[in-house]
Amino acid sequence: MKKIILIMLVLMILLVLPSCGVRDGEVDDRIVAPNNNMPPIQGKWVIEEEMEPINSTKNKDADSIIGEEALFHKDGAVLGKSYTLKPSFKLKKVKTYDYLLYKYKTSPSNLGITDEKIQVITVMDDNKYFNEFIKYSDSVMFVNIEDHFYKMVKTVDEVSIEEINRYINVEKSMLKTFGAVEEEDLQTGVLLGLKIPIFDEKNQVPKWDYKTIWINSQNKEITDIYELDQLLVPRKNGFWVIDSVRDSNNGAVNDELIATPQFKLKENLATLDDREEYFGIFGIRGEFSQSNISLPSILKNILFVGNDYISVENTDLDRNSRKTLQVYAIDNLSEKKPIKLSDLIGDEGMDIFYEGASSVVSLDNSIIPNEENVGVIRRNGFWTLKGRINYKQNDEELYKDFNIKAIPPKEMVSFDELSIPWDAIRIMIPDVVDVFSSPNEEFIVVITSSHLVIYSMQDEGIVNSPIARIKLPYDSKIIMSEWAVGRYSNIWQEEVIKKDGVKLEY
Repeated sequence: MKKIILIMLVLMILLVLPSCGVRDGEVDDRIVAPNNNMPPIQGKWVIEEEMEPINSTKNKDADSIIGEEALFHKDGAVLGKSYTLKPSFKLKKVKTYDYLLYKYKTSPSNLGITDEKIQVITVMDDNKYFNEFIKYSDSVMFVNIEDHFYKMVKTVDEVSIEEINRYINVEKSMLKTFGAVEEEDLQTGVLLGLKIPIFDEKNQVPKWDYKTIWINSQNKEITDIYELDQLLVPRKNGFWVIDSVRDSNNGAVNDELIATPQFKLKENLATLDDREEYFGIFGIRGEFSQSNISLPSILKNILFVGNDYISVENTDLDRNSRKTLQVYAIDNLSEKKPIKLSDLIGDEGMDIFYEGASSVVSLDNSIIPNEENVGVIRRNGFWTLKGRINYKQNDEELYKDFNIKAIPPKEMVSFDELSIPWDAIRIMIPDVVDVFSSPNEEFIVVITSSHLVIYSMQDEGIVNSPIARIKLPYDSKIIMSEWAVGRYSNIWQEEVIKKDGVKLEY
């Protein structure tokens, strides 16, 4: 009997021991969990040096930024004069080259980064954007401040919330001592080119209308919004107008793009027909429209308009609606001679194009990349280059697009920066489709699927309530953004009014 009792006791102990082991493991996990939930950045860091500038110019305020400290704790964060007591941290791993190129228009070599992938840590301030850090190692990070990259090195592994509070209290007292900075007089305007898809009922093919929206602001208040039924393009030698004219002749449907310098126009050449006749003399408009010669059926869809270049998607109806991309110089638009990628970005353009093409399709004798098959599109609030490879499959015309790993040259895109990072805007305005910010950080223009919404900027953020809102036609897109600052905004507005711009309610 005693043996039976003893055996039963041993069995009970054996059964209990594994269960105790499981519970011990669960306790250990709960102890470790808080460490896993600790922020991906901790401790004290110092801004050591400015890296290779993105815009080729050193920051004149770099000396005041270098030497500033940053502190990180799960309950608080400080970066120079900015701070938050409600931080949250988001960690993601990204491809180094793509991330730096498309978000910051720089390359890893400018930062001395050799890793193919990097960790990016976004710090939020009570669910609002605070800043973003590239963690290169346990002791080295990079931060972008006012469009300049700085290297940060760790000096202390951990800091207390009390130390962070001391930093914040010092900063608050400095603000009280110096008082508010007097706001400068601001004056800003922007010409936005708008493309509206419609349908050509007569020819049963797509068509596009183009308009220009002019926005004028003074001291963060919108004073005027106008609309023009044409694309008004500011250039170095004055304003030009770009029109798209459709011919239906001998069964063909053909789009022609006409670039008209306004300073050459006579006063009586006010209508589109007058301009066609006048500039036909100079070859901008061909003589074919007055003849019985059949033109190829090619539709032209404008993707981008800048000071000197225009990007177009061509649809060749005679070749099973084959779609290609082309970039033209506005000065030579009538020659219809597309520009190669290498002519835009340099000799490496051909290699970059072939590399991109081979990443989306296997190249062989039947698929030959064309370096002229390139366009300019919007992506995450920036103008970017896109390549296209055309090929046939079962007699069907197909194509694949790919990102060009190069920045559009300044000759193509004059001002293309965001005062607030795209990720931060998307958090604040979830339905954002596109965004444009003024060079002097006076306001930003947010494009949603249905409206154009303007917000004034304050303290490197936006004021919650919009200062203007206008409804956009369905599926319309912005294809041009040209900014005027200071006295130029009044000059541009005079041109808009002279062109019979219609004032919009907002």
